[in-house]
Amino acid sequence: MLVDRDWKKKNVINELTAISKLNNNPIANWDTRFETGTKTALLHPFSPIVVAADENERIRVWNYEEGTLLNGFDNHDFPDKGISKLCLVNELDDSLLLVASCDGSVRIWKNYATKGKQKLVTAFSSIQGHKPGARDLNAVVDWQQQSGCLYASGEVSTVSLWDLEKEQLVRSIPSESECGVTALSASQVHGSQLVAGFADGSLRLYDVRSPEPLVLATRPHQKVERVVGLSFQPGLDPSKVASCNLSLNCQVFFSSLSLSQGQYLFLFLFQVVSASQAGDIQFLDLRTSRDTYLTIDAHRGSLTALAVHRHAPIIASGSAKQLIKVFSLEGEQLGRILYYPSFMGQKIGSVSCLAFHPYQVLLAAGAVDSLVSVYTHDNSPAR
Repeated sequence: MLVDRDWKKKNVINELTAISKLNNNPIANWDTRFETGTKTALLHPFSPIVVAADENERIRVWNYEEGTLLNGFDNHDFPDKGISKLCLVNELDDSLLLVASCDGSVRIWKNYATKGKQKLVTAFSSIQGHKPGARDLNAVVDWQQQSGCLYASGEVSTVSLWDLEKEQLVRSIPSESECGVTALSASQVHGSQLVAGFADGSLRLYDVRSPEPLVLATRPHQKVERVVGLSFQPGLDPSKVASCNLSLNCQVFFSSLSLSQGQYLFLFLFQVVSASQAGDIQFLDLRTSRDTYLTIDAHRGSLTALAVHRHAPIIASGSAKQLIKVFSLEGEQLGRILYYPSFMGQKIGSVSCLAFHPYQVLLAAGAVDSLVSVYTHDNSPAR
């Protein structure tokens, strides 16, 4: 089963770059019945499953092909904390659901997609302490499968690095900023790279293995608005890098560019996409300059969500003004989503979260009206 999944993953990655546009009509709509709307969501890589959570830490798991609710449970007995992010741990095998709360608590579940069978595997507090004057921790996290590490920060002065297998805090990295961290992205290609976005619109790149981890500090966003989301741009997958080492075709390709394999990989390590609450999306190549090389004015002062596809060259942004836009990595607008498919043409709700499928061009979108929709590309058959 693991071999089949690995083959499917590599095969899909090879086809992704040819697909870009998303339909305005979703292949599935789901009323989560969340009283506070949908806070975060994710798409399972190998099953037609979407997992969603609300501010009250209620989690629901749904099969979007069959339109059936698979499971629903409370993350814990303190619903006032609010969920920050959902992540899948060990997605290629029997995945675990990592649920991060805004107060810094992390809980990991197994059997989360089986009704009534969910079981808590472990729980811990990922960050501690407040910045002076901060009322809440507003924790943010990101999971790095390659290294087995969870990164966590928020209204604190450090970024915490956790080894999940050992359930051990490995390192606390000074954030080197007076502002709180509002977004984190760990590189899925290079196990030591991490980029953080801050409340003042600045970014910092860290090398967590270095004695002096801060590599670069820059402020790509002109307005002093928090960074809503950021991500390394789609690049080489570790499994593809390994196969390239044995491939004559790859060697010929590198030679045609007058680049070594290491230099080719290096091209992908420092390209970052960052979105500000002010509505602008900035593209940076942190190898060459602190300045942005591309700016998209996606939304005017109302950007609430950003999603960057892990492999396909597309991104999506959402707005409090009931609008989703899809762009290429060159800044071309590929599509926009405004309405639910109905006779009355009801507008979508204020967008609260966006998440791409890692190996397909599927986009899950959550809103404050409790609906979750799944969109696909133009060439996909109806389901």
